[in-house]
Amino acid sequence: MEGLTLPIPQGTRVFVDDAFFRAENAPYAVSAVRGALSEAGYALAGSKQEAEAVLELRAGALSLEQMRRVFGVPEMRIPINDSFNVVSVPELSVYSRRDRVGVAEFSGFLYEPKTGAPLGAVLPMTGEFRIRSHKLLMIVAWGQQSVDPGERDPGDSWREF
Repeated sequence: MEGLTLPIPQGTRVFVDDAFFRAENAPYAVSAVRGALSEAGYALAGSKQEAEAVLELRAGALSLEQMRRVFGVPEMRIPINDSFNVVSVPELSVYSRRDRVGVAEFSGFLYEPKTGAPLGAVLPMTGEFRIRSHKLLMIVAWGQQSVDPGERDPGDSWREF
C-alpha cells in the first residue's frame, strides 16, 4: 500500500468500504489501506454518511505459496494406531530449502456517497514478499528476504531471487 494516492484532494474525508473485500486476513489488509490513506493526508470517516468519498476495496489476490525441498528424510507423522495417535519424526537432512511467497493485489473504486457518482479508481497494486531459508546438516541456517511493493510483473522465479 506504500505510495497509495487517490484522485481527490488531500484532506478529503474518505470511508473505506470493505463490504465486498472477502479474503483470509482481510481485516489486516483493510487496516493497511486505512493507514496508507491516513499517511497520504486523507481524513478517515467512520461511516458513509460522514464521508465526502467512499473507497470500495477489491482483492485480486491474497495468497501464500510454500515449497520445501529436502535432500535427506523429510519431517513425517506416522500413525501408530486406529485412535489417531501419531509419532512425529523430525527432518533428517543434509540440505533443505524452504521458499515462501506472499502476494497481495488490491484495487478500488471511488465514488461520491450521496449520489453514487464516480470519482475515480485505484488501479491494481501488487505487492510481493519472498522468504527463502536454507539449512545445512540440520544445524547451519541462513536465508534471504525480498519485498517488491507496487510490482506489476512478478518476474521469472528461475532468474530472480
